Amino acid sequence: MAMGWYSYASVGYDGRIVTIEVDIRRGIPGMDIVGLPGSAVKEARERIRVAVRNSGFEFPRDRILVNLAPADLPKSGCSYDLPIALAVLEAAGQVPGDGGEERFALGELLLSGTVRPVPGALSAVAAGLEQKLASFFVPRHNLREARALERGTVYGVGSLAEAVHVLHLRAEGRACPEELPPGRPDSRHAAGFEDLRGMEFLKRALEVAVAGRHHILLFGPPGAGKTMAAQRIPSILPPLSREESLSVTRVHSLAGILPPDSGLVRERPFRAPHHSASMEGIIGGGRGLSPGEISLAHCGVLFLDEAPEFRRNILQSLREPMEEGRVSIVRAGMRYWYPSDFQLVLAANPCPCGNLGRDDRVCLCGQDELFRYWRRMGGALLDRVDLRFPLASLGGNMVEEKAGTSSGQMRIRIEDARRIQARRYAGLASPWNSRLLPKMLKAVCGLAPQTEELLKTAAGRLRLSSRAVVSVLKVARTIADLENCPGIEKEHLLEALQYRRYGDGDYLWTGD
Repeated sequence: MAMGWYSYASVGYDGRIVTIEVDIRRGIPGMDIVGLPGSAVKEARERIRVAVRNSGFEFPRDRILVNLAPADLPKSGCSYDLPIALAVLEAAGQVPGDGGEERFALGELLLSGTVRPVPGALSAVAAGLEQKLASFFVPRHNLREARALERGTVYGVGSLAEAVHVLHLRAEGRACPEELPPGRPDSRHAAGFEDLRGMEFLKRALEVAVAGRHHILLFGPPGAGKTMAAQRIPSILPPLSREESLSVTRVHSLAGILPPDSGLVRERPFRAPHHSASMEGIIGGGRGLSPGEISLAHCGVLFLDEAPEFRRNILQSLREPMEEGRVSIVRAGMRYWYPSDFQLVLAANPCPCGNLGRDDRVCLCGQDELFRYWRRMGGALLDRVDLRFPLASLGGNMVEEKAGTSSGQMRIRIEDARRIQARRYAGLASPWNSRLLPKMLKAVCGLAPQTEELLKTAAGRLRLSSRAVVSVLKVARTIADLENCPGIEKEHLLEALQYRRYGDGDYLWTGD
């Protein structure tokens, strides 16, 4: 019986450690794998047999039983190939025993014995460290992400023979080779806001939104610059902290979108799914139980262009993750979760035909069509969107205007405002004004008597809900932080109210 080998089952963000047991006994040659293996795990029998022989080892000509525990947890994917092969070789006496040490392995085997990269290496190492495991064998192309936690002993192997060689060196007390593959260069977002001419008010609104991580809606006729402006948001996003980078890298690795030989993700994600995306594609889940777009946008931006074209149930399913910063998925009586602390950016036309409010066009949409169009967004979702900004087509004026504020200038002010928030909310999981706790509202967003009276009057005229009033105060606090003001002044509140003029009392944009 071979003990001491472990692997990883990718179920949700945390995952589960899988114990691999191998029993070799006399009988008709063959290998059975038990413990709810998926089709890819069952097929590993033939891959492992050929890979072992092509790597220069002898595959046992006996009856082999491989048990994957816990037995009630479904096992899927090809990442069990390497640990099963090593466990079989150890049980056959061709690999040194563990000497009391519990070892972890992850990787897919080709018939030649080469080890291919697999998704979830960072999460696997994190789960192993929580179980007090110390030694990890991962594919060479996953080595950088697996070592990101800077804990434990992680070996990157390119083949089954190389993994066995490392085990022999360890058994003899000799040093193992430390060869780290070259990393991939970070990609930088080239387009900046200096390209947008004559749109200074829009830049200001986006600066306020990013500084406090407030959700924002941009609406206006086609060609007004909604998409062009949203696509430039990455140029003003501050870099990820180490904790955020670990979390983002972990999610991207689980989704299988982390490029080989890449380490930690340094830039904030910007996800822009198409409006035809499915519920599983946006929220997560599906047969393979993988993260959705809201989790891939964790610590970054989720941009929904043509937002009313998304299915209503998808848009409404965003409400809980927007507030909780995580999404729970229930499948077959089991509950899994992924982080989803994202900033939502919505873009929409004012009506289905896009001509509502334009002087040079005629809107052909009836009242019922307008109602159905905006009803997909719903009042509950819009109530959670702090800023709503209308755009109008500039036409040729955009070419004549000067460049104006650049992304570099905006980013400096945003980083200063975020440092103020980090000091104010030190110790909290989400140090942003958008996540201001209700118990802190009075202390952080206190108003002078005259300013408070102004807010009450504006709330009545704009028919703001209690949530909307709190939202206005949070945005006003962010505007004050951008100007490094200790308190919220009248002009800060007036600007915040300007961003809340649309969508509370009426869904439709009138073009006023």
